Amino acid sequence: MKPSNESYAMDLIIAKVKEGDTSAFNVLIEEYKGMAFTLALKMMKSREDAEEVAQDSFLKAYKNIRQFEGKSKFSTWLYTIVYNTALTKLRKKKLPMADSDVLSEDNLVAYSESGNEWRKLQREERTNYIKKALSLMRKEDSVVITLFYMNENSLQEICEITGWELSNVKVRLHRARKRLLKELEGMLDEEVRSLL
Repeated sequence: MKPSNESYAMDLIIAKVKEGDTSAFNVLIEEYKGMAFTLALKMMKSREDAEEVAQDSFLKAYKNIRQFEGKSKFSTWLYTIVYNTALTKLRKKKLPMADSDVLSEDNLVAYSESGNEWRKLQREERTNYIKKALSLMRKEDSVVITLFYMNENSLQEICEITGWELSNVKVRLHRARKRLLKELEGMLDEEVRSLL
């Protein structure tokens, strides 16, 4: 199968990074910093800790770029580093998991180009409910939802990132969806009661 122009361009950038080209690595940072930060923020309690995890992860990726063999997507390899760096930091600091302010709206909702204020308001409201519901869920549940829906990783990529077995990822994702739905239904039910 012929590689797409996008994957070919990414392969060229990675080859330049392997040769020590730091400006090429800046291209990778720009491409993946949003999703790397989102995953880190999902696992950490504060933005400051998440920024530190993301920075450390990019530094590790740069130092170990020669270990990237292209057997998986670069994003999968990078998210594995982010995930493991966050776990290590959590173990060292014994930080509690994230509360509410954890997902950037950019990764949850793509605002329409039309500028329709009503739809934008609806999406913002939905985003707030999702953010709040995810904050009430266990770390593993919110991580699997973030990786699958927000970062659009495949089930196999989630296995590579987390080290979980495929059957485990499927079960966790299925249960996480149910828990998210239950949390959302509970919040909406509460809001309806407050209106009466």
